[in-house]
Amino acid sequence: MPKVEALDVWRILKGAGVRRLKFVIVDLYGRPRGVSFGIDEAKRALEEGVTFDGSSVAKYAEVHESDVTAVPDLSSVYVDPLDRSAWVFCRVEDPPRAAGLDPRSLLARTVERLRERGLEARVGIEVEFFLVRVEGGRVEPADRGGYFDLSQPELKVAEEIEEAAEAAGLGGSKVHHEVAPGQYEYNLPAGDPVRAADSFLFFKHLASEVARARGLRATFMPKPFWGVNGSGAHVHLNFLSGGESLFGRDGSLSAAGLHCLAGILKRARALAALAAPTVNSYKRLVPHHEAPTRLVWGYSNRSALVRVPRYRGLANRIEVREPDPTMNPYLALAALLEAAARGLERGEEPPEPVSGPAYTLASAEETPPHLAAATAEFESAHGELGIPSELAEAYARLKRAEWSEYVEACGPWEETWNKITEWEYRKYL
Repeated sequence: MPKVEALDVWRILKGAGVRRLKFVIVDLYGRPRGVSFGIDEAKRALEEGVTFDGSSVAKYAEVHESDVTAVPDLSSVYVDPLDRSAWVFCRVEDPPRAAGLDPRSLLARTVERLRERGLEARVGIEVEFFLVRVEGGRVEPADRGGYFDLSQPELKVAEEIEEAAEAAGLGGSKVHHEVAPGQYEYNLPAGDPVRAADSFLFFKHLASEVARARGLRATFMPKPFWGVNGSGAHVHLNFLSGGESLFGRDGSLSAAGLHCLAGILKRARALAALAAPTVNSYKRLVPHHEAPTRLVWGYSNRSALVRVPRYRGLANRIEVREPDPTMNPYLALAALLEAAARGLERGEEPPEPVSGPAYTLASAEETPPHLAAATAEFESAHGELGIPSELAEAYARLKRAEWSEYVEACGPWEETWNKITEWEYRKYL
């Protein structure tokens, strides 16, 4: 395949009427950061890359070594159908220390290592979110609908979000109301993990802009309302070898699929700090709201941490239900893929599948109770997830600071775990 040339990308974008080009990097929190150029000024940046102050982006560089260069990935350009702009995702290239802290580069390296082992990863993400109204300081669901409800006027907004995503090339998706009032879902089609992570961030941007134009807010906060389902970002995973699925296509998961599943379950407590990375995440991971609290798996079982979907008698992928939409998708997917690959290579075996509700299984290991516990698990086992020490230490520092800020503002977890605080709304909404 011929190399993608910067000048060709620029000509296509300019010819398509794109007026501004945004060069995007991602910080350790998983937030897109970047710089915007007019389309004519963007030509040089497409060829040479962009520079930025790495000390001002969590957590690329210290102030005394803060000149950082990022190079565009010309295969990952997204045109925004809402405002005639485009995003191009970049990789941090220089200096080497900053490059080692780039989440997107970490995922790209993980995917390449899998290819060297003869494995091609395919990842899809179910993104759940709430449409809310914020009036007079109060946050309320935009509607009172429930699962598969077609009667809510706000469904039109969710449909507009899907149409914007499809126009941007993210792929068409069914649109439906989820279980909680104001809650909807969009399904990112399965594909290359780096592209899935890029698309995940761009979808969140599109959803936010469409909702804002309709006087609403699209929030990806895992648990904006107590007592109802929270929002997950369920990751659907499959490994291919020679173009064929390793997970099987009959009614049961293959041996290879079971090994991968076992690798994820074995490392799920360490993975939690990446998959469920906020204080609010652990108010979602409570019993009886379709969120996992036990490290178990099952066929068609939405109370398990890993579900094996079984539609029309087929079982050809696994669904990991621990992640939520606040995850840094590059870090979480890199760790998830590494955990699955290690399970496969070491022939790890999972426990027996669970067929009933998993929430009260006394014999099963539990997910971490809060962010502090999850961060401690991550610090002790990040190597099992393929996360380099310097990056892991930088990430853990951010999470420890986040936890301390919450406790100082809101009080002990034991007194606040079952309420959504104003601090959480300010930080995560």
